Amino acid sequence: MNIKRNIIFSLESRKKNGKPIVINVPIRMRVMYAGQRIEFTTGYRIDAAKWDEAAQRAKNGCTNKLKQNASQINNDLSKYYADIQTIFKEFEIAETIPIPRQVKTAFTEKQKGKSIATLKHPFFERFDDFVKERGAKNDWTFSTYEKFASVKNHLLAFDKDIQFNDWNEFRLTDYVNYLRAEKKMRNSTIDNQLDFLRWFLRWAVERGYSENRAFDAFKPKLKTTRKKVIFLTWEELNRLRDYTPYLKARNTLSGCGMCSCSVASQV
Repeated sequence: MNIKRNIIFSLESRKKNGKPIVINVPIRMRVMYAGQRIEFTTGYRIDAAKWDEAAQRAKNGCTNKLKQNASQINNDLSKYYADIQTIFKEFEIAETIPIPRQVKTAFTEKQKGKSIATLKHPFFERFDDFVKERGAKNDWTFSTYEKFASVKNHLLAFDKDIQFNDWNEFRLTDYVNYLRAEKKMRNSTIDNQLDFLRWFLRWAVERGYSENRAFDAFKPKLKTTRKKVIFLTWEELNRLRDYTPYLKARNTLSGCGMCSCSVASQV
């Protein structure tokens, strides 16, 4: 069996205020086969002026905002290309055309190679060290310790084998999707979870446990809704106004404001 496929690396097309974004643009990997199209985030960003569209690689001698050079970026892009080819060859041998989810899962598994540094600084052991150190230094309350215990549980449920080097833009995006789909979290709660994770990852970099700073550039657009404003009816306003003489004397000014808001809501 031969599964025809095409693997393309390109910059994401984004706009701000109607103008194309050309600074610090995410590099995307697109895989097309059998009428399917899969988008992968590579975890790298580069300025448009530093990207060779024809070669589908970063221009030699260039670096991105995180000081990652073209050689490092291009080597990983080539590795991703080879990994995708290997995945499809395995499916060809099995005489099976994979669904997109199978390709994504297989690709994720191939990115989990563990280095010596990973074995020396296991992610969750360092997380416990972080909680112990920060908690003692900042005199955390019991509720703060509970929050970080919850953060750890979410991370374990997401991927119990995850390590510092795994947290590229691809995996960070997966984590956001996991919190939204599996944990049913609102965007505001997801944003808080990411802040806690960033705090820990930044601490790990400062301690020399990790050199991965992909979290610095990861800023997903998480829309949050404003709290709903509830207006009182005239009956409720009158009941509040007549509640006690003390409230009358003390809240004359605020009462006028409330009435104005109520009148505006009735128009």
